[in-house]
Amino acid sequence: MITSQTLPGGTGTPSGAGTSRRRELKIKLEVDTDPPPGFATETRFLLQPIPFSVKVYDPPSLFAGKMHAVLCRGWGTRVKGRDWYDLVWYLSKRPPVTPNLVLLQNALDQTEGQGAVDGSGWARSLLDRLESPDMSTLAADVQPFLERPADVRYLTTDHLRTLLQR
Repeated sequence: MITSQTLPGGTGTPSGAGTSRRRELKIKLEVDTDPPPGFATETRFLLQPIPFSVKVYDPPSLFAGKMHAVLCRGWGTRVKGRDWYDLVWYLSKRPPVTPNLVLLQNALDQTEGQGAVDGSGWARSLLDRLESPDMSTLAADVQPFLERPADVRYLTTDHLRTLLQR
């Protein structure tokens, strides 16, 4: 189960001698209260907006979570182009990110039923799933979030198929 909470708030940013500029920062937190077992974490140290450290899933676990979303998300009329674009990102990394298959299988078992889907055949399952979404709808969904909107050109059936068959 995932619960969401948006935390509105202001942050004071020093902008000169004794003055501060206020800007609003909204953070949406989603917490999986029953995560599947098998994930791995790492600690990241960041400097912006203030120095802090945070424990995050490692890239193979994140990749497994993204594959689970692509394979199992019930789209209805709302396809998530972001899921597919993120999948392109993971599949394009060099060296390649190897998915955390233990986490993927545990997530599949949790949502689809024990043994209903074999996570070890993830590439074939993604190729099969690739036949269902309309790529223009996916592109329209993700394009507003892209730093370089022209990068949406990589979200094509042919490109995804090529990446999955490597």
